[in-house]
Amino acid sequence: MHIWSLSSIAGTCSTVLALFLLAIPFVSFKIWQRSQNKSKQPPRLNETIPFVSNAWQFMTNKRAFISRVRVSLETSPIVQCRIGPLNLHLVTGGSNISAIFRSSFTSDPWILRILQHSAGYSPTDLAKFRQDESGSANLPRSGSTRFFSPEKRIWYALHRTYNDGLVGAHPVDAFSASFQSSFSQKLAMFLPGEWVEVRVFDFLKRHMMTAATNSVLGPRIIEVNPGFEDAFWQYEKAVETLAFGLPSWLNREGVRARDRFSAMCLKWYKLADQEFDWDNSKSHEGVPLDLEPVFGSQISRGLAQWSRSFGFSADSVGAVYALFLFGLHANTIPLCAWIMMELIKDPSLFQAVKREVCEAEITGSLVSEKLDYQKLASLPLLQSVYTEALRLHVDVLITRTSTEPVTIAGYTLPKGSVVQAPTGVAHLDEFTWGTQDHPASEFWGYRHIKEIEIKDDVGHITKQLSFSLASRTGSFFPYGGGISMCAGRNFAKPEVLLAVAMMVSEFDIEFVEWIEADGSLSPRAAVDDMRYANAVVTPPDRDMKIKWRKAW
Repeated sequence: MHIWSLSSIAGTCSTVLALFLLAIPFVSFKIWQRSQNKSKQPPRLNETIPFVSNAWQFMTNKRAFISRVRVSLETSPIVQCRIGPLNLHLVTGGSNISAIFRSSFTSDPWILRILQHSAGYSPTDLAKFRQDESGSANLPRSGSTRFFSPEKRIWYALHRTYNDGLVGAHPVDAFSASFQSSFSQKLAMFLPGEWVEVRVFDFLKRHMMTAATNSVLGPRIIEVNPGFEDAFWQYEKAVETLAFGLPSWLNREGVRARDRFSAMCLKWYKLADQEFDWDNSKSHEGVPLDLEPVFGSQISRGLAQWSRSFGFSADSVGAVYALFLFGLHANTIPLCAWIMMELIKDPSLFQAVKREVCEAEITGSLVSEKLDYQKLASLPLLQSVYTEALRLHVDVLITRTSTEPVTIAGYTLPKGSVVQAPTGVAHLDEFTWGTQDHPASEFWGYRHIKEIEIKDDVGHITKQLSFSLASRTGSFFPYGGGISMCAGRNFAKPEVLLAVAMMVSEFDIEFVEWIEADGSLSPRAAVDDMRYANAVVTPPDRDMKIKWRKAW
């Protein structure tokens, strides 16, 4: 018995040893296979404390964070990065960026995060978006498992609302006329011939913001909400960090600012909703109206109708208008400030734009507008200055989610991968934008200008300036791309060009000094405020004090 036991144990040991030896190749293969799979993943932006370090640096020192991303993308066209609960893939390169604008990607999940966290939609109303898988296009997305009639497709209905209220010629012309009238009233505060000191960005944040709000929602929303402007700018600071869905205890000020501004929007909406004649509203369907006293513009009424048709809660209705106003102001006002600052810094460029704007002046007309926007938008130098400011100061993460497995830069990403294209990388690419005398990192108003020869009927040749992006459109995407391209761009351009043209044509302007937020003298000029990096148009981190005198 004892001998058998020893023999049995020995036999068992031999068997185990044999199995172990046989298993070594299999285990080795699995380890190799896992390492190979890992090696097929894009490189990762390292962090000291997993799930924490990148998110914390993003919130507290964006300049350092974006610098790390930019350096990483110089060695690889795609880099993984974790921000809180999100695993992101950051990409650069024309073909890679173009790929995320195709139908195999969607912006819906990222928009949902913005609606939930940045805007504050209620859970019940967010569920209506999640249930609709059909997307924003005219035809439902391929693979949709639920089918809705067109009027019940919430994504498509929102897309149509924005297209009808922001894209067509009539709403753009109506907004342009209304904004020009409203902003003109702000400039009329200054008496001709009198020199006055003004802070450029501060002036625009108060008066351009008011003029644009009045032109879209009417004046009542500001009248019934004391502190409206300050509440908006507090909310504007928080939208980006709110979008990442960090715990509220990490962003208490942001949540508080969002809820305060949303409550102001809701207060105005309730008054408008009570006064508007909804019973007869169908008589206006399909007939674009100019600014009316209750809801204001066509897009404002459209958002109200959309919210009502899907039975939104009060909290969500306030959020609808809060986020809309963010989109209306957060890009245009900083962009206008940058353009004015660049023009004032370069007197010769200022005078060249001033002369060009004269071509768009309306004379001998009974209409209230002083400038023809369509003519203004065709002026080559003004277009070049506008484009150059967009190129340098739009610093946004264009975000899409893959709806199927996709290949980018040689890496296969699974369905549901979140891919982001930082404009700050493509827009500053030296090979694409730089010249011998003007590197891509500097503002040059003539960067998008070329000189062409025009021959008249009798053969005389004259030279004139022409605006051109040439073959660089794949490296320029300030408004995003694809079906999710920003519809508000059609309001943004006239607002900025009109504001710039009105100030340049009506005022003599002299630079005084750069100043800090508290009004003290600054030792340097403004640069991008990196607290806003990769959010929207990055505002200047300080202001420019000027003297101006109304010429007429």
